[in-house]
Amino acid sequence: MSSVCPAPFLMASDSGGPVRSDLPTRSVAMSWLLKAKVLPPERPAEYVSRTSLAERLEGVLQRRLTVLQAPAGFGKTTQLAEVARSTKEKGIVVGWISLDDDDSPNVFGGYLAYAFEEAGLDLGVLGAHDAWSSSPAVQQMGMVARAIELHAAPCLLVLDEVDRLPQRTVQLVDGLLKHAPRDLHLAMAFRSNPGIGVTTHVLQDRAIVVGAEELRFSRTDTGRFFAGNLSRAELAAVEERTVGWPFALMVYRNTRVAEAGGFDVGAARLAENYIGVSLLRDLSPEDRICLFDLAVFDWIEADLVDQVLGSSDARLRVGRLSALNGFLAPVEGDRTVQRLHPLLREYCLDSLSIEDPDRKRALHKRIAMELAGRGHLTQSWRHAAASGDVRLVGELIERVGAFQLWVRDGVARLISASRFLTPETVSPSPRLDLLRCIILCLSSRREEAVALFDAVSRRTAGFKRDREGGDADALAVDRVFAQAVLAGGTVQLSPADLDAWLPPSAPGESATERDPELACARHTILSIAHYGRANFTESRRHGLQARAHFTEERGFGAVLVDICLGMSAMAQGRVQEAGERYRRARRVGRRRFASDPCFALSTDVLIFELDLERNREREIRQRTLKRLTQLPRVWVDIYSTAIAVSAELMFRQYGSGAVIELLSRIVGEARATDMECLSRILSALLAYYLVEVRRSDEAARVWRDHGLPRGATELLDVEGQSWRTMEALSCARVRLLLEQEEFAAAEELASSLCGQASAHGLKRTLLRGLALSMVVAHKEGRADRAQSRLTEFLRLLRDVDYVRPLVRHREASLPVLQGLLGTDLDDDVRRAAELALVHVGKSSTAASPVFSSREMDVLKGIGRGLRNKEIAKRLGITDEGVRYHLRNIYRKTGARDRAEALGCAKSLGVLSG
Repeated sequence: MSSVCPAPFLMASDSGGPVRSDLPTRSVAMSWLLKAKVLPPERPAEYVSRTSLAERLEGVLQRRLTVLQAPAGFGKTTQLAEVARSTKEKGIVVGWISLDDDDSPNVFGGYLAYAFEEAGLDLGVLGAHDAWSSSPAVQQMGMVARAIELHAAPCLLVLDEVDRLPQRTVQLVDGLLKHAPRDLHLAMAFRSNPGIGVTTHVLQDRAIVVGAEELRFSRTDTGRFFAGNLSRAELAAVEERTVGWPFALMVYRNTRVAEAGGFDVGAARLAENYIGVSLLRDLSPEDRICLFDLAVFDWIEADLVDQVLGSSDARLRVGRLSALNGFLAPVEGDRTVQRLHPLLREYCLDSLSIEDPDRKRALHKRIAMELAGRGHLTQSWRHAAASGDVRLVGELIERVGAFQLWVRDGVARLISASRFLTPETVSPSPRLDLLRCIILCLSSRREEAVALFDAVSRRTAGFKRDREGGDADALAVDRVFAQAVLAGGTVQLSPADLDAWLPPSAPGESATERDPELACARHTILSIAHYGRANFTESRRHGLQARAHFTEERGFGAVLVDICLGMSAMAQGRVQEAGERYRRARRVGRRRFASDPCFALSTDVLIFELDLERNREREIRQRTLKRLTQLPRVWVDIYSTAIAVSAELMFRQYGSGAVIELLSRIVGEARATDMECLSRILSALLAYYLVEVRRSDEAARVWRDHGLPRGATELLDVEGQSWRTMEALSCARVRLLLEQEEFAAAEELASSLCGQASAHGLKRTLLRGLALSMVVAHKEGRADRAQSRLTEFLRLLRDVDYVRPLVRHREASLPVLQGLLGTDLDDDVRRAAELALVHVGKSSTAASPVFSSREMDVLKGIGRGLRNKEIAKRLGITDEGVRYHLRNIYRKTGARDRAEALGCAKSLGVLSG
């Protein structure tokens, strides 16, 4: 994925396009709608327990898969719900998902995590790097699978209406079935198999399929269903007419209409017959109109219905439809919010389209406007589109705008809006064209995005004139947002330019209802921009003002500002504050933005960076490190940080070859995007590691060919580039000059870097500069100068435990530390020196062995083509012992099988070919 997004977390999918997710947020207004997807429906009031069917469905935890397959109306959902309830009563974790047509892989992955979280599975036990993947859906599946493994007890996943899923999601479910952890069992229902590999599991005696014949009511069950109120003749007639079909039985019980004739038609025809003739025939014209009106609503809430219909008695009107008993289901157990049975709703909508299409369109339009006012954005756009009024669709999306959509719910809301941006919808509005520009950039179509941005600029006289009746201030905000996407983040834009482009904040007395949103946008954007230029005081001031404007503490914008403030704290050495803000952002991201796993991964990168500066290095799989580099290029600072963290850990754990190869590829990709800010920082990183492996000629060539700056003025500039870019370029340049034995130039630049860092409160950068200055002096043989610089470093280390720069330059810092400890030092510096020596002394080199001696023995056995039993016999250990060591080898290498592990060991040079 090569898209570049605005600061900081516009997400993109592993397929090259943006992540599509309509997963509702956890706001109070929407929580019941989200939970309705992950809670089984309540048991019907007149539910009849069927002993034979219950016995057939027993043992869901003794097999991998239980399938209910039958046409519509055979009670599959009701029986699945019974299975879920009875299993949960045994203390088992049961996750439920009601599926539908919009559940793309990414959406399904989010619901999967939320369903199990709602069921009580502890997802908080996962580590920062558990189950990472460049695919958001696989990220969520891996996260749940790992949590189930850690739960170490049976869990049941119940999936209703699997056949409604898009084909790619079906493939994902099939993969989950094939590769599920041992303790995960599945129960699912569908009308016809959409592509799930059921047969294989049945043949392996790991699955059962309960079909239509077993779901039909027997005569005895039918009698009990009618509570014994049917005579023998009536019972025989009902049995003949319904053929035991639960849906038809429900209809017949509710209408109690005796009709002649048989039921020798298919399920669809029978449903149509019963709904159209039996169920609706006896409704009054008024009730029929009421039912058809209700069918247009996604959910039936009295207040919403009254607002749309201009009535005041919606609850009474719904209650008067007694023939609908069993066809109105409460949402999340709330009897005040209901929805029609899907079959009944589909029938009524189709009928209304034929009988009164104008009324249907008008209702959709009124519902859209009411839902928009209530903040149900995606649902409002969907109704507006169904009304056929493309201008209304555009007006509703434009009313919020690209920046506010993003700041409320992140990229998911932007993507949901993009599905409604047809040429007809967009044409009147420059702001909607800016939203299209953002989506194009997220979809790796940057050239088209730039061309569209330029066209909007010309159309609006440099973004100063919106459409007639539009909002010029909102246009200015969306312009800045789109420009940030194109630039690779707000940090790449000058605060002075942003201050001029953004609408000014109005004084308190003259502020309008619109002004809080504009002020929120202004402060959020300027907080990020000032952070990038190391203006931390201004960044914090704007950040705190932005947070004061967010109406929802856990909205995307609030979390975004928290992360920005956390990065400022990290740069300034306020370690505890940075860690707290990162971890809080990560927790909120996992809970509220589950459909954007890249959000959590981005905060993980920052947590890793903070740990690494403190030399709290962890052993991480090679595969996981590679996934860090597969983050979407969301914000140049975040993406480049992910590359830097991954490169350093990979260099120390897996050697130089893999790192140089990785960086060469990534630099090539970055240069192809025409993103100069990204290309410069990554090219500097590549040059740095080339110097580290004594390939200074190649590093010099990279510096020359990639047009990297040479003079101190340009290198140390924090007005025209971010402080991270300044730091990366300057440190890499010092290392290159040092390797070329240009000691005077290297020392001058290192000292200037220290001065610039001190002036801007960049303690991390200052520590790096001091360490480099120490290295230069040590290489020159100037012991006093080296110890002096090291002493300055150690005095800072008392407050900021960023000891990693000394570990990075161990060859110089170790002897200088040892020499310094032999001199007369004050107590504080001595303690800091002794602590640093512990870190530096235990630091391993990149060539250190990755594997234990026993793991090496196992690898050698694999290399000889031995099986596990043969290896165990040779080593005098059990088969399980061999498997234990293999698991460790897989974890360290990221390999999936023995062959991959062997190849990795050979590539690392720890095992001969």
